[in-house]
Amino acid sequence: MTTYEGVSQIVEVVVKQVWDGIGERIISGLKPERVQEWLAAHPEWRLDASGTVLQRIRSFPSGVAAAHFASFVSGLASSSALPALLKVIGDTVHISLCPPQSQGQSQAPLTETVLHLADHIG
Repeated sequence: MTTYEGVSQIVEVVVKQVWDGIGERIISGLKPERVQEWLAAHPEWRLDASGTVLQRIRSFPSGVAAAHFASFVSGLASSSALPALLKVIGDTVHISLCPPQSQGQSQAPLTETVLHLADHIG
């Protein structure tokens, strides 16, 4: 009889936008109707309780595949200058996407850029 020992691991990747203080970024928030339309067309995504963070859970055949996917999403978020929280738990990736925040702004509304990134992630 062959037995396998597995190691359970949780990996968290946080991608944050760095403000250089040179200028302010203008963020154009979406109307709630636009966000609801997008969510209806993408039922695998949902909003968090604040209504400003898109969330999704993806499952993969292995923890290694999940970690590679999280790395890919991290790169996409970074190239779009968007904050992302990625948690790899076993063979699943928990994805949270939100818009960048302006200085003095606690929660920014969702933007077209966030929806576009979520489209790329699938």
